[in-house]
Amino acid sequence: MEVILTEIEPMADIEIRTRFSHYVFRITEPKARKGFLSGGRLGAERCEAFLANIFLPANRRISKADQLEIGYCAVFYLGESGSRILTTSVITKLGFAATQVIDSSALDC
Repeated sequence: MEVILTEIEPMADIEIRTRFSHYVFRITEPKARKGFLSGGRLGAERCEAFLANIFLPANRRISKADQLEIGYCAVFYLGESGSRILTTSVITKLGFAATQVIDSSALDC
C-alpha cells in the first residue's frame, strides 16, 4: 500500500506503523509534504514536519518524495528550520486515523 500525499485532503491523519514504532503524520499542506508528526521516538511531542523522502533500507536508494509506502523507511525534517532529522524503521502498515484538533500553540518543537 502507498499513500500519495498530494492526493489527500489537508488535515488528514496518516498512521504510520514501522517495525519498531507507531507515528501519526497530520498532513496540513499536501503539495508541500508538510504537517505535524508525533509518536515513535517523539512520544507525545508534536513537531512540525516535512517528508523529505522515502528509501528502501537494503540499498538506501531514494524513492518518490511525495508518498509513503510499505517496505520503505521515511525521512522527516522536524521543526520550523528542519534542523532535526527523523528516519523511521521500515514501514509495515499505513492507514488513516480519526482526525483530532491540534492546537498549534501547544507544539513541542
